[in-house]
Amino acid sequence: MRIDWFNATEAVRFGDSLADFFIERIPLLPSEKDKPRKLDKQFGVVDKMFVQIEQFKLGNKLNVYKKAKLVGTFKDKLIDAGYDRGLVDEVALGIMKIL
Repeated sequence: MRIDWFNATEAVRFGDSLADFFIERIPLLPSEKDKPRKLDKQFGVVDKMFVQIEQFKLGNKLNVYKKAKLVGTFKDKLIDAGYDRGLVDEVALGIMKIL
């Protein structure tokens, strides 16, 4: 078994950047000045995340361990930021399906 099998540095970094992307575009508590967010915009953000994931997969070989680290990092950051666990689980499941 090769040592790089357990090197999930890039996967963790990417999971963290995906969480930042999500938090930035779908804020937990929108300001009172903002209009209510349309549901289609939220789907658009998730679609853009999925495109990023597809691009990441092209340059990185992801084994089961690296996939778990990527998704775990994403979930932990969103849960720590206060997002609903059910929402986080749904988005994470979608990520796992395309990984």
